[in-house]
Amino acid sequence: MPEMTGFEKFFVNRRGVRSYRKMLDRMESTGQFGLPPSSQVLELGAGNGGLSLLVAERYHPARVCVTDYDPAQVAIAKQHIESVFRSTPPSMEVARGDATHLEYGDGSFDLVMAHHVLHHLGPTPAILQGLDEIARVLRPGGRLLYAEMFHKQEIRDHLAKCGFTTLYHERAWRFFNTADVVLARRGSPTPT
Repeated sequence: MPEMTGFEKFFVNRRGVRSYRKMLDRMESTGQFGLPPSSQVLELGAGNGGLSLLVAERYHPARVCVTDYDPAQVAIAKQHIESVFRSTPPSMEVARGDATHLEYGDGSFDLVMAHHVLHHLGPTPAILQGLDEIARVLRPGGRLLYAEMFHKQEIRDHLAKCGFTTLYHERAWRFFNTADVVLARRGSPTPT
């Protein structure tokens, strides 16, 4: 998995809670998003951890795993979380993680979030491998929330093969391009 450039890190770390809040509000308004307190949540490519923080504060899930491939980003997320809570809450874990080789058991999570991260996994085969890993760690009926500007059709097609159904889809402008913002539920894979 390639490391991000300093330019890419700049944009990742300036993502604001306001944009995450608006995204979650829009999904909630359709009745497609909410988390019970027993939920287990994983964020891939968390950057500064802003989305995980918002989810933790808004829904109070039992566990939130905040991961990033880059150790420097992990440190930034940890610092950000500690600045809000004074220390990392027991329900939150901040760790380095490779989305193409997740170190979590099968069916560990109710929600996986990958906000503008899938294209960072590398060429299309690595992205598909990451999607397979996401499907593996999600419980049946678990949901994937992702936003992506690149490889959109390949991602949609592969998720369908993995048995995901789209619950929510919107197109959002980002950096002169439209991004797919999708909430999908894991079901059974399509037979081949």
